[in-house]
Amino acid sequence: FSVYKYQDTKIEITEVKIVASGISVYSDKNLTKEAKTLKLSDMKLGLKPATGKLDTESEVPSTITNEGTSEGYYASVFVPAGKNYKIFVTDIKIKTNRNQMEANNERKNIFVSIKDIENSTKSLENDRTEIVKFENTTENQELIFLIWLGSLASDELIGAKISFTLSFETI
Repeated sequence: FSVYKYQDTKIEITEVKIVASGISVYSDKNLTKEAKTLKLSDMKLGLKPATGKLDTESEVPSTITNEGTSEGYYASVFVPAGKNYKIFVTDIKIKTNRNQMEANNERKNIFVSIKDIENSTKSLENDRTEIVKFENTTENQELIFLIWLGSLASDELIGAKISFTLSFETI
């Protein structure tokens, strides 16, 4: 019974689609497999509000890492050098059995960031949010996305299934 009940209360990121316009995004370092979705880390327990201390520079809690010990999801993609581009978060959906309006208000407590990229921590509050802009890249990039719930997230997200799109657009 508790396993069944837990499935109803687990907060999950079910899918992060990748849409690329004028640029290629890959799931492997050798740039052979084009990425259509992020391959998210395994989060058996689902998302819980982050408990770590907020890093003043990156705005990422100390418990959010890409080393399997985090309270959030992580995933890597690879982008070849040579193109100027921006990454946006779009098409944010929260499926819930609770109050949909209140769950949508909690988007401000769902965060995405790119590890080690300055000023890339953004909430999913708006319908379209620019995460980062890259110009004059001379080397292939590994981008490690971190996704988590802020410490102020409320119970309105309990049982929610969250999805969104990362849109890579050349400039």
